[in-house]
Amino acid sequence: MRTILFDFDGTVADTLPLIFTAFRSTFQQFLHRRYADEEIVAMFGPTETGILQAMIPPDQVEQALDHFFRVYAEGHRHVHNPAEIALMLDRLRETGIVMGIVTGKGRRSADISLQAWGLARYFDVVITGDDVSRPKPDPEGILAAMERLGARAEQTLYVGDSDADVLAGRAAALVTVGVDWLPVTQKAGRFQPEPDYLFTDPGAFADWVLGEQKPQ
Repeated sequence: MRTILFDFDGTVADTLPLIFTAFRSTFQQFLHRRYADEEIVAMFGPTETGILQAMIPPDQVEQALDHFFRVYAEGHRHVHNPAEIALMLDRLRETGIVMGIVTGKGRRSADISLQAWGLARYFDVVITGDDVSRPKPDPEGILAAMERLGARAEQTLYVGDSDADVLAGRAAALVTVGVDWLPVTQKAGRFQPEPDYLFTDPGAFADWVLGEQKPQ
């Protein structure tokens, strides 16, 4: 395997709880309603900016965006990404595997998380929801990342925690890997359709990629 493309939230970054908190705080402040995690997940697809533009009255959108990103950034000061994720990425990087991110989150929030948790150094390309016109499950972002990296489909994996990740990877003719190795993921390992492989431990995934273990 030469190239691995990852989803971000719930896959290589334990950011879903921070996202839920930021959205919940913003909706409470500007809509005076409390949204459950499941309701927030149902809004996923557009970037955070797109979601807030659709939900918040137009004259309050800018204030809502400032509030959202302030709460989101602040959350990173109190939460650390699991060490086993960095260990997995270190192992893959050391063997020469090229890695990239294809995420539906916007560039602003992606940069906050990549920089706060020191993840940017692992990835040669980061495609966000701001870089595509059609979000996952459309494969546009994956294909764009592959083009930038000069990656071939038969040598590339797409790894994610949602049905949209599996569908997008399939549409790009890639082998798909579903993951449920962080405390909070979108599907909790219950994918529909099922990915080609499923891993619940980042170390086991690295072992498999490096040929040291059979797939789950």
